[in-house]
Amino acid sequence: MTDVSTPRHPLHAKASALALSLACLLAACGEKATEPATTQAPPAGQAAPAVAQAAPEEASLGSKLDVYIDCYNGIDGSIHRSANRYSSWVKDMNAGPTGKELVVYGLYEVADSKVSQCVARFEAIAKRKPSLPALEAAAQQYIAAAQSTAKSVSAIYPYYSRENYKDDAFAQGKKAHADLAAQFAAFNKVSTQFSAALDAENDKALAAQLAEIEKTQGRKMAYWQMSTMQQAKSLMAVVGESTFDPTEAARKLTSYESATDSAIAYAKANSSEIDHNWSAMESASEEFRKAAKERLRRIRDKVSYNEGEKMMLTPGSGWMVDGSEEKMVRTYNALVDASNRMN
Repeated sequence: MTDVSTPRHPLHAKASALALSLACLLAACGEKATEPATTQAPPAGQAAPAVAQAAPEEASLGSKLDVYIDCYNGIDGSIHRSANRYSSWVKDMNAGPTGKELVVYGLYEVADSKVSQCVARFEAIAKRKPSLPALEAAAQQYIAAAQSTAKSVSAIYPYYSRENYKDDAFAQGKKAHADLAAQFAAFNKVSTQFSAALDAENDKALAAQLAEIEKTQGRKMAYWQMSTMQQAKSLMAVVGESTFDPTEAARKLTSYESATDSAIAYAKANSSEIDHNWSAMESASEEFRKAAKERLRRIRDKVSYNEGEKMMLTPGSGWMVDGSEEKMVRTYNALVDASNRMN
């Protein structure tokens, strides 16, 4: 089989987790409030629509997932970008820097403050019901690894940003490498585990939320927005991988297109009730659709990357290559962000 996979790095680009705010939806935050990043109250002077109030456990589930998702989205990409930046010029991650590299990019800073905030938030949210043992265990391992990795990155970041390696023949860089590489590898492992556990709970909540919207509001914009995101998430789980079954991907692409086409049609027919951020989501949904088709064609038709594309398949530029995993991640994350900005 022709190789169409992307060159791998110690940590790969990760897709954003889809924020749900289950409590907000079930507690009647408004018909168009489908996936806000935070719970919003109805406008002043406007009563909340008369829909069923969320049970305390349902509200806590939404709050718990939102905290985990917000922290994952705020931390994970930062650490992955730093690791990918580092591995883009350290050619052998087992040996570390030699001091003979033609280009030294260093690595990116990791937001220590965000990690510290999430340590406290994880500790507080774990005490809330419902108990989610598998997710909570994965969350604790994740935040501990994130904290440790951020500490290692912060310790060596000034060395590279100030180009101190030019003064000590790379002595400090070589000394720090073993710990840095181990931290990145350990984080990669727990990140994958936490992502899987978060996806499992998120998928269940998403399905329940969609059913509740349909029951209380019918198939209006909130329903079609959520349906679009549910199908996008399912599609991304397949086409975002280095290889996949084209038949399965085509089936999921058809489901995604059906949902997003229905959302677009509803928005056109009911423009007066559509959130002003819908245009951004519609645009993002089209970009994701296009990227998914490019990715499917590359794998289905066994289209190899040409030499120019191979040179671009590096952290920071891989998204510019049609049919690449990086482009899928970028367009999916843009779609999630656009959806989460919907009122």
